[in-house]
Amino acid sequence: MNPLSAISRGLIRQFRESESKVEFPLHTKSLCPECLKVIEATIDSDDGRVFMYKSCSEHGDFRELLSTDGRFYRLMLERERCFQFRGVSNPVCTKQTECPRACGICNEHLNAPIMMNIDLTNRCNLNCPICFANSNASGVVVEPDLDTVRMMLDKACALDSIRPACFQYTGGEPTVYPAFLEALQEAKKRGFTQIQVATNGIRFSDEPELAFKAAEAGLNIAYLQFDGIDDEVYLKIRGRSLAETKFKAVDNFYKAGIRTVLVPTLVKGINDHQIGKIIQYSLDNIEKISGISWQPVAFTGRIDYQQRVAQRFTLTDLAREIAEQTGLVDMYRDWYPFSFADAFTKFLEAVTNDRQITMGCHPACGAATYLIVNLRTKESTALPEFVDVEPLMDRLAIVAGKLKKRRILHNVSIGNELRRFRRYYHQDKGPSGWSFETFVNFMMDFARFRQHYKDNEAKRKLLSNMPYRSLLMASMHFQDSYNYQTDRVQRCVIHYAAPDGRIYPFCSYNSGPCHRNRIEEQFAVSAAEYQSRKTSR
Repeated sequence: MNPLSAISRGLIRQFRESESKVEFPLHTKSLCPECLKVIEATIDSDDGRVFMYKSCSEHGDFRELLSTDGRFYRLMLERERCFQFRGVSNPVCTKQTECPRACGICNEHLNAPIMMNIDLTNRCNLNCPICFANSNASGVVVEPDLDTVRMMLDKACALDSIRPACFQYTGGEPTVYPAFLEALQEAKKRGFTQIQVATNGIRFSDEPELAFKAAEAGLNIAYLQFDGIDDEVYLKIRGRSLAETKFKAVDNFYKAGIRTVLVPTLVKGINDHQIGKIIQYSLDNIEKISGISWQPVAFTGRIDYQQRVAQRFTLTDLAREIAEQTGLVDMYRDWYPFSFADAFTKFLEAVTNDRQITMGCHPACGAATYLIVNLRTKESTALPEFVDVEPLMDRLAIVAGKLKKRRILHNVSIGNELRRFRRYYHQDKGPSGWSFETFVNFMMDFARFRQHYKDNEAKRKLLSNMPYRSLLMASMHFQDSYNYQTDRVQRCVIHYAAPDGRIYPFCSYNSGPCHRNRIEEQFAVSAAEYQSRKTSR
């Protein structure tokens, strides 16, 4: 067994099999932020905060803030519910030597992807300093042709016996790709359940017909860059006024039957004061918006310690700010790591008799909660306020095992177990109009996820009959070389298909060894050469 796998599995045993709480220090492996050599690291608490400590024999000692609240950090680890790892069926690299060097993806990777990304281009109609990929700054263009995109899609589908549920085109700005609509059609042909595009929304705002064409081509979800609700924020982060552009894009997506997920990149002191306003905008427009994907900024270049501390915005900071700015979500009660849903995944497998993708990412990778919103009153209630989610998940894991053994009375067993879940439901604390039956239907909607996204019209019809909406609030805290954990990379569930024919975990593609740099250098052309080719066509 690879030693990194042992670390990851050992931590899970510590969290799930021990009666005691998580005890610091914890041990992992990280990178020297200077030379990127893999080094030992310790995670420990100090005056209520959590830091990573590591030492490179050549470049000295490093101390990096992981959390501004030790209690919250512990809770995310203790709420781990990932019971097993399945790996991937068809790894490209079968002789892993040292994570994260042999990505591609290797035989020691522990999870199949739940989401696959493809960069259509690094060109963009903005020039944001915090962007991962920007031809305006680099002076080179990386833009695979449509045949290469088809190859990447096929590689993404072939990695595992079950393909990712979600697929996303990213960039740069995907809508400036010359064959954007054709690329959407190619993704649709391959049967992804949900097709997304990560966009700044400029073209969708300026060209309303583009949203309708994209929806017809297969687009289900717009992953909309959304850093605030006024231009003060956009001028600082994006360099131009964009608030009205964002609002128009949301409206145009809605008219075309496309749901929107808002994606705020959070930088401390820049836009963290607008977190509550972003949530209120989402509630006011809940018919159009299905979620908020908060993204604390990652530092992709060299930056001194004091500046990192000043700008570092952690998952803990997000939970605290949402609680203080809105009062809608309890910082300690309502947030759970994504891997918490693993028990529910096993329940879905038992109900549907179909293998499901496991959300087995590391508990430090991200956290989520749901707000249930009354459409008429816009009243919102956090799901854990009226559902005992931890005992429910533990029960689901037990039930999943029972259902697999009772195939003859399968449907009867499911019905009986669903009725028993009533003990975990507290209607007096829940949103008005939500009965226990409504809650059960809400849970079972996840089992019917693939059918719901057969097309946008089917999803819209389903929602039109519901007196409520759910707002998913999730945050993925992507790594940089300062806070890197190799066991987090091994458990990554968000991957990139690259033009070299390989698959890369998000945090090894964009940070750490940053495989993106090597690949873009291999496939890049100068901006002048790109323009020349474009003109000749």
